[in-house]
Formats: sequence, C-alpha cells, structure tokens
Amino acid sequence: MERIEEKIVKKAFRTLIKRGAARESMLTPSTVTDRELDAFEKKFDVRLPALFRAYLKAYCYDFTVMCAPVPLDGVEHSGPESEKGLCWVELLSLPKEEPLKNLYANMESFRRICTDRNLVNLKLDRVKNFVPIGEWDGPLCIDLSQTDIHEDDPATWQICRFDETVFDWKGAGYIDDRGVVTGEKKFPDFKTLLEIYFCGKYDKVYERQLKMCGEEMPDYSYYIRTRWGMAQ
Repeated sequence: MERIEEKIVKKAFRTLIKRGAARESMLTPSTVTDRELDAFEKKFDVRLPALFRAYLKAYCYDFTVMCAPVPLDGVEHSGPESEKGLCWVELLSLPKEEPLKNLYANMESFRRICTDRNLVNLKLDRVKNFVPIGEWDGPLCIDLSQTDIHEDDPATWQICRFDETVFDWKGAGYIDDRGVVTGEKKFPDFKTLLEIYFCGKYDKVYERQLKMCGEEMPDYSYYIRTRWGMAQ
C-alpha cells in the first residue's frame, strides 16, 4: 500500500505534466534506495523528512530551474487580493547516474561555507539541521529543527534561504535574538513547495490577474528549464 508521502509526490509530478510544464519523457524511475538515504543521514547526522525521502525515491530528472506564480509579498500574504508574479527557483537535480551526488555536494558546500572562518564563521552544530535542496539566489534549505509548523506563523516554517553574497548572517537577520540560525523563511514545508511549483497552486489566480490586465496567458512549457536552457 502506498504511503501518504508517496501519493503526494506522485500527484505532484503528474500535475506538473498535466499543466504542460514537464513531459513524461523527462522523468525516469529513481534508483535511490532507503539504504542510500540512511547512509546520507548517517554521514551528516540528520533525519530527512518522510516526504522529502519519498521525493528522492520517486523519479530522476535533469531539469532544475522552475518557475511558478507566487504571492509577491510572500506566501504568508497569499489571500486572493494579493498580487501574484512568476518567481524562479533552482531545485536539486536528480540525474540517472548517481542521483544523490548533488545532494551530497550541496550539503558539503553549505557546511563548508558556514564553518569557514573567513566567510560565515559558525560552528557546525549551529547549522547541522539545514539540508540544501536547491538555490534561490543562494542555498534553499529544509530546516530540520522546525517540526511544529503553523502556516500562519512564518517563524515556524521549514523552508528558508540564505543569500549567497551575504556572510554577515546576524546583520542579514538570518540569526534571531537567541542566536538561533533561521535563514529567510520562504515556505511552511516541502509539501507547500510542491503545491506551488509542481501543482500550480496559484496558477488560476495568476491567470485571472493577467486576463484583467489584458495580458497573454502563460505558456507553461517554459516553466521548467535545465541550468543551461530549456529542458528537452
């Protein structure tokens, strides 16, 4: 019997294809195993969320850069009256050969930058709960320390980002008054990210907004790309 996490992930990929943003030929069944994910967790001393594990075990693909309509003032201001606009994000790519190599590379790079005395200069234990899953003008991470998530309280959200050009994290607001690293909160959790970028949560609202302004409807086939151009 499929677990709820597997159903969520499969629906996300099916909807991405149904929207016209991806084609089935872009996806191949993932070869990632629980044993490989357990090894990753052991190496970095983390515990990946069940939904993200299911995602890694679903499909391999080479496209990484995706866009979707999002509330321009942030997901916390997602009411029907809020203005929506396209926002690009680069997610982790999962190639058929060594599908987890980029996850390993992201993790090692993030920790190296965070602990470098000439860069962010933090102790590892202060950032060990962050798992980089992509790029948003800098690392986009899951904050594993956030387990009690409330959609109306961004302070509890899991998905956050760090500007790649900023190393003074205290000055940037990435560290709170208690000295806890928080990053810039973007989404409540990975499920919300899938709902927006794969399932097009705000597509209809964005289309109505375009129609009211007399603009052309979006071409969803341009919504995903490889790092080097259009996905094939």
